[in-house]
Formats: sequence, C-alpha cells, structure tokens
Amino acid sequence: MTWSYYEDPRPDIQALIDPSGLRVLDVGCAAGALASELKARNAAYVAGIELDPEAAAKARGRIDELVEGSALDGDLPWEPGSFDLVVFADVLEHLPDPDRALQRFIPLLSPGGRMVISVPNMRFWSVLLRLIFDRWAHTDHGVRDRTHLRIFTRRTLVRMVGDHGLQIEALRRNQRLLDDQSNIGRVGAVATRVARATVGHVAKDLMAYQYVVVARKP
Repeated sequence: MTWSYYEDPRPDIQALIDPSGLRVLDVGCAAGALASELKARNAAYVAGIELDPEAAAKARGRIDELVEGSALDGDLPWEPGSFDLVVFADVLEHLPDPDRALQRFIPLLSPGGRMVISVPNMRFWSVLLRLIFDRWAHTDHGVRDRTHLRIFTRRTLVRMVGDHGLQIEALRRNQRLLDDQSNIGRVGAVATRVARATVGHVAKDLMAYQYVVVARKP
C-alpha cells in the first residue's frame, strides 16, 4: 500500500514505538498522518511542526498543537523537557544543517526521552550502480530526491546521533528492490519479497533504501 508524500502514516515508525501516555512532537509532520495515528494510539499529547502551509492546515485539525514554520528558525513555544518522544521522519536530509536541528530539539526531550529519526540511504544498490555507470540524476522523490540537501549512510547516521549524546536502542533497515516502487505491480512486489529474503540477508545495507533509528536521551 502506498500513500502520497504528505499523507504517509509511516507504519514502519509506528511499529518501533509505543506512544501510549507519551507527549510527542512530530517535526516536519506534513499533513499530520503519522501524528494523528500516534494520537489515536493513546499518546497523551501530540504536537507538530510543518513548513508547508497546505500540509500544516490539514495537520492542524488532526493533532493537539501545530506550529507552522521552519524547524531550524521558527519559534518554539515549548519549555525544555516538554516531550517524551521527538520524531524526525525523513526531515533531516531536507535541512541545510541537520546537526543544528538536533541541537535545537534534544533539549525539548525529557530525561530518558527518545528521538526517532529516519533518513534515506545513499549506499542503496541502484544509486551506487548509477554512479558507477555515470547515470546518476535527481528525481522527484526517493533516495535521489532533488530537495535533499544532505546525504546519509548507516555509519554517518549512527555517528551523528552519537555525537549528540543519544544512545541508539534500535536500528531498522527499510529494504526495497527498487528505489521507486510506486508502479512495480504484483510481480514487482513478489520480486521485492524474494530479494529481501535472500539478497537482503547478505547485503543488508545495499538493499536498505532507508534507515530508522530509535535513540534515547540519557
């Protein structure tokens, strides 16, 4: 099942966390699909930040509080330690300074609070193959999205999280056969499952188009 960019409820992220009773901040919440699901799963309070006005308007009606503006430069109305969970779902790669974003939001975490971060993997096999054969080009979505300002691999993601004093509790590889699977059909879906069960066990990082980490603030 696929969703539009702004309406993706991110079941992969939902599978890694139990929001029940938690105060949650979704940074770059888009239209609020993920934030709304976390609220439906008994999160105590869900806030979001979104830059796009149309997406922000949709999110505003789904969650408890919505701040429209930049994650890096917008006003943050919350006190330090206000949240138990902060989510960056495919956001950091769109920012000119991901480190500054983490520096800005980690203080909003309560002691022992967690941050969930997902980023695309630039070492995805088809991206590397395109580089080798000089066929690399930007696309409208996926790992090679033209709006990405920063690139990540598993090692750079792990290092960045550690540099900010967060302790990784879980790392998930979202594996695909192709970078863009929006039109692969049933045969492509079966091929993807077979590839995950075979090649995916041997070349885990090469088939990972995206990483998701759950990291705790000591």
